[in-house]
Amino acid sequence: MSTQYIPVSDLLSATRLDFPQYLDAVQFDYKGIRCHVFGVLHGLTGGTNRGYKELVNRTIAQAPGLRLGEMRFSSLYSGLHGELDDWMQIPLGDAFWFSFALHMTPVRIAQLFRAFIRERIAAKDRFGLADVRRLQDIGGSAAFHSIAPDERRRLAGFPAPARYLQENIARRQGSGTMQAPVFPDKDWEWLTLIEPFANIPLRSIHMLEYGVALARENGAADVSLFVGEIHNSDMAWYAQNNFSYASTMVAAAIAGAMAHARNPRSLDARIHRVVFNLANAAGSLIPTFFYLGLASLVALRGLQLL
Repeated sequence: MSTQYIPVSDLLSATRLDFPQYLDAVQFDYKGIRCHVFGVLHGLTGGTNRGYKELVNRTIAQAPGLRLGEMRFSSLYSGLHGELDDWMQIPLGDAFWFSFALHMTPVRIAQLFRAFIRERIAAKDRFGLADVRRLQDIGGSAAFHSIAPDERRRLAGFPAPARYLQENIARRQGSGTMQAPVFPDKDWEWLTLIEPFANIPLRSIHMLEYGVALARENGAADVSLFVGEIHNSDMAWYAQNNFSYASTMVAAAIAGAMAHARNPRSLDARIHRVVFNLANAAGSLIPTFFYLGLASLVALRGLQLL
């Protein structure tokens, strides 16, 4: 499943090019475990089109060792052995605002619903359609994985891993300064809304530490981690530089991941998951019910005036 990366300029100008048949993996050794980290453009339903989702499932079937996915990936794809429980690194307040940002106005609710339906019915991506190759069409294409992960990161508007981790910590402390990234493909507009609450760098640390700990617990020499794009380049950097970022938040993420790996079904973890899901659900239900109630009142008032 090795991939030969090419420059963006070549990808956009080539008249004929074979796109990858599998996702590419960032590979490195960490704590004695061989890690294969696959960055996934998972969208809302597993991919912005069915062809991309098939690409992911194909890759999972061929992936070596213990196969683990980001939270909720088991419901999106086939063949995973478990999940990485990265929800543990999202504070409850962020879990609420994560959903609230997507449902804050009727327009956003409509956009989210439209994106969900579009992902379900689209058979393939738009990249190269009518012999036109544009970055704004690449967000659901295997062609995206022809580009090196660090370059993909820059195209998506994300800073280098060290700077992004600093921003995540600053945001937790209420002193963040970075505006949310804007991806060229408009299918990903929703990402800009939720990114400030997603805690991507600290979740990257948790998923790597937890995945490696689970591999050791299960006697696996290899672990394949299927995670959202950006997490992959985060992890590759962190595996080489974790010693230089001994902040209390990073230390807590590491300790929490390792403790959870030793006892993933502990009562504390189960209670935390329930509370997290409630906070996440409240973020979407409160604005949704508010607008439904408002619409009902307007409709009722209109009937009374007839």
